[in-house]
Amino acid sequence: MNKQRAIIILTLSMSLAIAGCSTGKKDAASGSSVQPTVVRTTIVKNTPLHTAYDLSGTLQAYEERTLAFQNGGIVAGAEVTTGTLVQKGAIIARLDDADYRLQVAQATASIQEALAGIDNAQANLQAAVSAIQSADAGITSARANVSKANKGARAQEKQQAQITVDKAQSAYNKARTDSERTQKLFEAGAATASDNENARLNATAALQNLEQAKASLSLLLEGATAEEHQSVQASFQDAIAGKTKALAASEQAEASQKQARANYEKALVAKDQAELALSRTRLTSPVNGVILDKIVNTGDLVASGQAVYRIGSTDRLKVLLPVPDSEIKNWKKGQQVKVALYDETRHGMVSNIYPSTSTDTGRVNVEIIIANPQRDWLPGQVIKAAHQVTDKNGILVPAEAVINTGSKPFIFKDIQGKAVRTPVELGNQVVDNQLQIVSGLREGERIVIKGAESLFDGNAIQSEEGGRP
Repeated sequence: MNKQRAIIILTLSMSLAIAGCSTGKKDAASGSSVQPTVVRTTIVKNTPLHTAYDLSGTLQAYEERTLAFQNGGIVAGAEVTTGTLVQKGAIIARLDDADYRLQVAQATASIQEALAGIDNAQANLQAAVSAIQSADAGITSARANVSKANKGARAQEKQQAQITVDKAQSAYNKARTDSERTQKLFEAGAATASDNENARLNATAALQNLEQAKASLSLLLEGATAEEHQSVQASFQDAIAGKTKALAASEQAEASQKQARANYEKALVAKDQAELALSRTRLTSPVNGVILDKIVNTGDLVASGQAVYRIGSTDRLKVLLPVPDSEIKNWKKGQQVKVALYDETRHGMVSNIYPSTSTDTGRVNVEIIIANPQRDWLPGQVIKAAHQVTDKNGILVPAEAVINTGSKPFIFKDIQGKAVRTPVELGNQVVDNQLQIVSGLREGERIVIKGAESLFDGNAIQSEEGGRP
């Protein structure tokens, strides 16, 4: 690379020498001009020293992906063509989704069926709970009857029954006396047949009440019979059996309810799976990028995982620059690189330096990442690049400001409107047709950068600022 710099400097020096000889001749022949010569001047400044490399490379998508359907089927739409810019999330291809929609509908119906099963199981469980409550009440009543049969009547019940008998006896005695008296009056013609009949009926009814009261008292005094004991025991056992049956029905209803809920959860999962499969009939772009390759067409039958499109992310681009291995030490990760496409320049960043040289070129590939937010630079375009290899500052002047007569190069300073010939020493840096000056100039001095070839030492000059040092 140092040889290349030397060649550039030598070429520029030869050109300047020719101009310098011409100037020398004019200097010897004519002397100073009376009228000021109009020239362009500028102020000398310290600027960063760069080394420009004539490197070039082809832009590539920063990231490339091959896109495929996760399901198989018939391609219903694949109209996006190669080179099309697409946004992230945009649909770029579709499968025929009729079967997948049917699966979603079936899963939805299964959910409704499972919900109906849950409602039915809940109703059966509520009925079983009611049956258990009823059975508990029956057991309580039967247990009371058994206890009553075993203990017999209480003293208060017996006393009450005796009182009832005594009252019935008194009522009968009175009714019988009334009936006998009315009979005599009837026989004597002092009472009617109707009065006599009513008195007799009242006596008969009173006798029946007395006999019923005595029978009730007798039952209380004797207690429950064996048949009654058996009956109340049988009723108690029936009540126990009824509760056992109600408990079994409750357990069955609970099991049915659990199964119905399990069926519901299973139906929900089936619907989620069906909807997921349906969503996968749409192939979307995972990035903002450009379609690099289209592999299938509408109507094609594709399998799961079969390549459909190849897409590249173009929000950022990358380029591989082939750097001579003798200069690779000047390149570091994270450094900025100036890149140009036609008349537009941008800054990229070194993201990777390959660990070996190319067997074909003997150069080392350096990967540069370039921001491309508008996606107006495209993969396949060729860019040129320049790289800053030092952060040192120095004085750079346009090559046309330096005149070389063959002995020592010089420039013209603008000192109070006079052209002052000043020898300079050139460095080894050449940047964008600018030469490095290592001695002879200081920052802040004004020099002639255009029109110097027509000047003599001491000429009056009229300066107009512009250009660059």
